[in-house]
Amino acid sequence: MANPNWTKGTSGNPSGRPPKHRALTEILRKRGSRRVLCADGKQRPGNNVVADALWELVTTGSAELFDGESVKDIAVGAKGWFEIVKWLYSQIDGPPKGEIDLTSGGQSFFDLPEWQRKRNERLESLKDE
Repeated sequence: MANPNWTKGTSGNPSGRPPKHRALTEILRKRGSRRVLCADGKQRPGNNVVADALWELVTTGSAELFDGESVKDIAVGAKGWFEIVKWLYSQIDGPPKGEIDLTSGGQSFFDLPEWQRKRNERLESLKDE
């Protein structure tokens, strides 16, 4: 029996699902927009400083970071560099899509005449037993 409080064809939630709060994303966005002091004495948005250092690290294997008093050199080995590049690409393109090919030479496994024939033969032999 239908619920008398519901109207057919009308959503019970007309406003839709509330948006997800992405706490870390929001915190990083706010922090990244703050200006930070750079080695050249200029202030720049933190997200630009991080992006520049990351790009420098990926393209050269090392980067310079300013801690407010002195410049620190950071260098990574081949393994570290590969992990950083892998992480960077996962952020740009997202993870690779896993695909399973359920075909044999372009023909679906479920449409193979031989498969159907063998199945039918097996079913017939079971009927006779």
